Amino acid sequence: MRNNFVAILIILFSGLGGMAGAETVQLDLLSLGCPTELNIDTPYWQTNFDLGVTFTEISHVYIDWSGGITAGLVQDYHPGTGEPVGQPYPIDTGVYADLGWLQRVTVWGGETDYPSPKSLNSLDEFPTGGTSWSGLLDGKGGIIVGYTEPGFDFSGTWYVTHGSATLDKAILVVEGTVPEPASILLMTIGLAFIRHKRGTNNLAR
Repeated sequence: MRNNFVAILIILFSGLGGMAGAETVQLDLLSLGCPTELNIDTPYWQTNFDLGVTFTEISHVYIDWSGGITAGLVQDYHPGTGEPVGQPYPIDTGVYADLGWLQRVTVWGGETDYPSPKSLNSLDEFPTGGTSWSGLLDGKGGIIVGYTEPGFDFSGTWYVTHGSATLDKAILVVEGTVPEPASILLMTIGLAFIRHKRGTNNLAR
């Protein structure tokens, strides 16, 4: 009977120890120094971070941001003579957030709104990059936020005026599961009880 009771305890506490709770952690990047103005002269900002949480699994990672994106103004030139062709015209520029290899989100815009900025107000999910977020399970990582422009070939297109981006919110959002403290405590108590009973049985012999 006693051995059956101990076996039941092992199963019970093992199950409790495996329980995990959903957790959503948010990190305000502006409070860490991310600039509110991004342009060709300040192309990117980066920092390391510690979320203060250890995950058993990460399901989603987002960038929750708002602000505006202003298009650049470009001019085509004849590649042979160097003479301007047509009139200057606006072109989309972008703002991006990068967590590592293939884990990048970029929002483009501004062309149709020029000269006014395109409103940026979205929650954008990072791709996993094939890593299943293993690098973030300890809650530590690095992020880059920056302004970007499309590259040009040798057709003779040049910027008359570069674009820009403004941010009034930039929050890193991580959703995942974390070990439940109560479950860990119960498992610890259960294992201690089992050890105590085993010790008592040995003394009785």
